[in-house]
Amino acid sequence: MENIVPLQNSTDSLFIGLQSYTEAQSGIFYGRDEETSRLTSLIEANTLTIVFGKSGTGKTSLLNAGVFPRMRKDYCLPFRIRLEFGDDSPDLVTQIKNTLQSEIDKYGFKVETYPGSETLWEYFHIEQLWKSITPILIFDQFEEIFTLAKKSSRFGNEQLVAFWEELADLVENSIPEKLKEKFLNDKERIDYSYKNQRLKILFSFREEFLPEFENITLKIPSIKYSRFRLMPMNGNQAYEVITKTWKDNIDKALAHKIVGFFSNEDNPNKSYDVMEIEPSLLSQVCSYLDKERLLAGGDKISAEFLSKYPREIILRSIYDEVLTEGNQAVNLNDHAQKNSLKPLNEFVEDKLITDEGYRIKYALREVDENVRAGIEVLKEKYLVRDDGNSVELTHDVLVPLIKSDREHRRQEIAMTAARQKARKRARQIIVAALFFSLVLAGLIWFFTTKKARNDKAMAEKETLQIKQSIKDSSIKLDSIKKQISTYSVNKSDTNMIPALLKKNIVLDSTISALNKRIEELTAELGGNKNFSDSINNELRYNSEAVARLRQDSITSGNNYTELNNKYTVLNTDYTNIKNDYTTIKNDNASSKSDYNALKNKYDQLNADYGRLQKEYADYKLSKAALVTEPKPSVPVDNNSLRLNLYSSKNEEIRDNLVIYLIPDIAANKKIIKDSRVYDNHYDFAGLKKAQGAKIATFDEDNNVYSFSDVAPGDYFVKICAYYGPYKMITKKGTGNETAPRIDISEILK
Repeated sequence: MENIVPLQNSTDSLFIGLQSYTEAQSGIFYGRDEETSRLTSLIEANTLTIVFGKSGTGKTSLLNAGVFPRMRKDYCLPFRIRLEFGDDSPDLVTQIKNTLQSEIDKYGFKVETYPGSETLWEYFHIEQLWKSITPILIFDQFEEIFTLAKKSSRFGNEQLVAFWEELADLVENSIPEKLKEKFLNDKERIDYSYKNQRLKILFSFREEFLPEFENITLKIPSIKYSRFRLMPMNGNQAYEVITKTWKDNIDKALAHKIVGFFSNEDNPNKSYDVMEIEPSLLSQVCSYLDKERLLAGGDKISAEFLSKYPREIILRSIYDEVLTEGNQAVNLNDHAQKNSLKPLNEFVEDKLITDEGYRIKYALREVDENVRAGIEVLKEKYLVRDDGNSVELTHDVLVPLIKSDREHRRQEIAMTAARQKARKRARQIIVAALFFSLVLAGLIWFFTTKKARNDKAMAEKETLQIKQSIKDSSIKLDSIKKQISTYSVNKSDTNMIPALLKKNIVLDSTISALNKRIEELTAELGGNKNFSDSINNELRYNSEAVARLRQDSITSGNNYTELNNKYTVLNTDYTNIKNDYTTIKNDNASSKSDYNALKNKYDQLNADYGRLQKEYADYKLSKAALVTEPKPSVPVDNNSLRLNLYSSKNEEIRDNLVIYLIPDIAANKKIIKDSRVYDNHYDFAGLKKAQGAKIATFDEDNNVYSFSDVAPGDYFVKICAYYGPYKMITKKGTGNETAPRIDISEILK
């Protein structure tokens, strides 16, 4: 069983971590007794045996800690060979010979000769040691002959052809071509039997490379015969690993509870025989619990202890730590830096599970090169496996967690888009208001100032005319006065004086009227100027008001985001505290009391953080303007369709949800399509227009939503709440009926 590195390092842990089990650890290797016996029998009965299985199923551990100790008891000498393909590595046949010599010396066997320039076939027939000891050549992770060899310029076709010829001669016990003439044609004396050999060979590789080995059957026909496929563990084997490793530190009921961590099904009675559990994931979960047990004082795993570490917390810790390491390994390009700080999370969420929440294989493309380094980290930690061109999650148990992260990320994106859209519309309104205000003010200013200029010109013209009339009248008045004076002196015409005096009075009156008109014109011109100034002032005021409105629009989101900012700050504080707590745990507390004090502080902070999350979620929900349409009375009929609503997170189901039932018919296709998306508003006008649409009523007595008078057929269900989900359901027949279960956890966030 191969294990993943636990989250804390401790030499006292009962689980070994990422490393494969070694032969020295065979005493603590549990859960694979049946596989060990079957594989050992195959090796004993055949010259060549191939072992294949998915990554993470524990092939290397099975060989090291399971098969090797048993084979040694039967006078066998296993040689574990891991070929290297570096630029400075020896040729492949030489690597095999070097391994043979080092293992022979390691175990102190006496040999007449070490492998030299002769072929491998010759060496295993000549050396006397192999008459009493059976050598077993185990090529572990042998798929690298098809992967790493192709990437290296050091190992070309010529060397690979020579390597396969040597292996073919060994497996099929065929005299090498270069020796046939010597043995058969020259009739040289042969001092050993070349017809029999004790040698055993085993190829171990990932099962997706089985077709590659099939192509070699023409050279090595024995590949077709003795095969062993290593499967994931079942529930019984996982239970054995847990109970035998922890021994007295855990009771049976809690061991069964941990086995249940690896099933996404609600059925607690599911047979252990049909469960599939990745040994790597099992080891990681158990390693996490064991480290927490040791940090808490090394007591046995109790129900109280296990309640503090439910499956969700353990898987979340493992998943987040691996994804953090993977994101750090990603060489972000400019595009990735601008768009995401967690590109590996987005890759896993968008590429490795379906919209419905099922894991799938994903074929890697050139566009995925920016996360290739992160994918390698996931492979090393056994969270994903690949078959060369495609990757997939190793286990279904991670899918709900990944799906939850994806929906949360998409909701945040939708909320951000909605806020940006609102700000954009506000800016557009402001710009439009500014534009029309400026245009209107400009038009008013233009026409009023134009009228003022015209009035001014006419008044000035009239004033000049009046002044000229006054001047002319004054000249005439002076002339008349002069005549009056002359007549008065000469007194030659007394009748002329009254006439001139009368004319003088008229002219004085005319001059007074003209002066008054000048004053009126002056006042009017001043009024026009004041009106023009007031227009200019109003225009300036409008511009300033628009500027203030623009500034208000920039800060208008502060009220809405105030709690969000507070949440972000406290979330950062919580993360920092959590990191400090983890760091101190990693460094080991100086004493149990110090650790307990820190643990209590951390638990209190964690509780405060949970309450803040709830307040934040409630605040977002209050801002979502949930529909408050009046609820119709509960109908009573014998042809209803009840909704089977539940929450996977145990939230209370509200009684004010608005839920539409729309027949899946051609006339409603567009409405159904438009309503499938997650959003923060709903096209109620469109939903109401759907043909045959119904709104669910809430039966408080039975605590259930239902639709009345529903005919058999396919229907689209839309739950109108904050990011409400949709569901396609079928009513099978007439009469009262209950629909399949619908998880509404997303809408209660």
